[in-house]
Amino acid sequence: MQSWIDGHLDLAYIHQGCGDIRRAPATTENRCVSLPSLQAGGFGVVAATIFIEPGINAASNPWGYEGSHDLAGAQRAAVAQLAIYESLERDGLLRIIRTAADLHAGGPLGIVLLMEGADAIADAADAARWHARGIRMCGLTWAKGTRHAGGNAEGAGLTSSGREIVTAFDELGILHDASHLSDAAFDDLLAHTTRRVVASHSNARALLGGGQRHITDAQIREIARRGGVIGLNLYGKFLASGRAATIDDALAHIDHVATTAGACAACALGSDFDGGFAPIDVPEGLRSPQQVHALLPLLRARGWSDVDCSGFAHNNWLRVLDESLGRSDLGSGDRDASAAARDASAAARDLSAQKPRSARC
Repeated sequence: MQSWIDGHLDLAYIHQGCGDIRRAPATTENRCVSLPSLQAGGFGVVAATIFIEPGINAASNPWGYEGSHDLAGAQRAAVAQLAIYESLERDGLLRIIRTAADLHAGGPLGIVLLMEGADAIADAADAARWHARGIRMCGLTWAKGTRHAGGNAEGAGLTSSGREIVTAFDELGILHDASHLSDAAFDDLLAHTTRRVVASHSNARALLGGGQRHITDAQIREIARRGGVIGLNLYGKFLASGRAATIDDALAHIDHVATTAGACAACALGSDFDGGFAPIDVPEGLRSPQQVHALLPLLRARGWSDVDCSGFAHNNWLRVLDESLGRSDLGSGDRDASAAARDASAAARDLSAQKPRSARC
């Protein structure tokens, strides 16, 4: 079986809002992601998010906080999701990848912690604390923006704190995720780092008629030039406009990224399964982790080599993570074990408490 790496899965959010990820989805649950389904699909590593949602309406959810002014709420929500992962690691159900050596170790599902929206990071100095807890990738914002960066829904650039955090990430070896950045924030990010950048779960804007949620051809070329990857998002509305998406639409986005980048090495998977949308919202034939392998023979039929296909499934993310985790090793300090212990009881509560999810992608 082909091994896979998925660059974007909201595992803690799914657990909190959709169903217990320790077991396969029940027929009454509108989800496809679980630890058993990932194992069955051949996934050895995923980037698992700490996703926190700003807004008064979101604040009552376990993943919510009032807004950028609410640092305590943002940190509470982020720590609750981090504690879920730490609890699952203690139970031997997954392993948190902190170093390049961890990336290649055997054992249960490996997760690279990806913070999606950085309002829980107080400032540049606080970035080191989150790195010590395991964060190895970060997107400074979700759609609505944070106090560090403008999101794709509102358009501002990086703030002064955002620029300082970018510098701190470079020193710590935290990989930059450009998905959800506004165009202005994307440009500011590139101006403030020379390091590798990825778009963990973004598709080609040229095939969708606009909208800052998706990346331009110029952005694709720059990510590729820096050795990064673009993760294919499988949400149907991010694959086709005004109609139901098909597996051919997914292939068209992959091909467009490869052609624009000038190399298949820029293409990877960032499915975002269950990230605010249901399996029915994904093209037929790709509606679970067990089905993504269907992409590979179709890519071969389009002229992709076996090496190219293995790159899309696994090796392109592996190359990027190997390099970024090697840098992170250089910036590592001792893990904040006391903070992890403080959160253990919260994790136990979160593993049994779930609330209805809100729509997000």
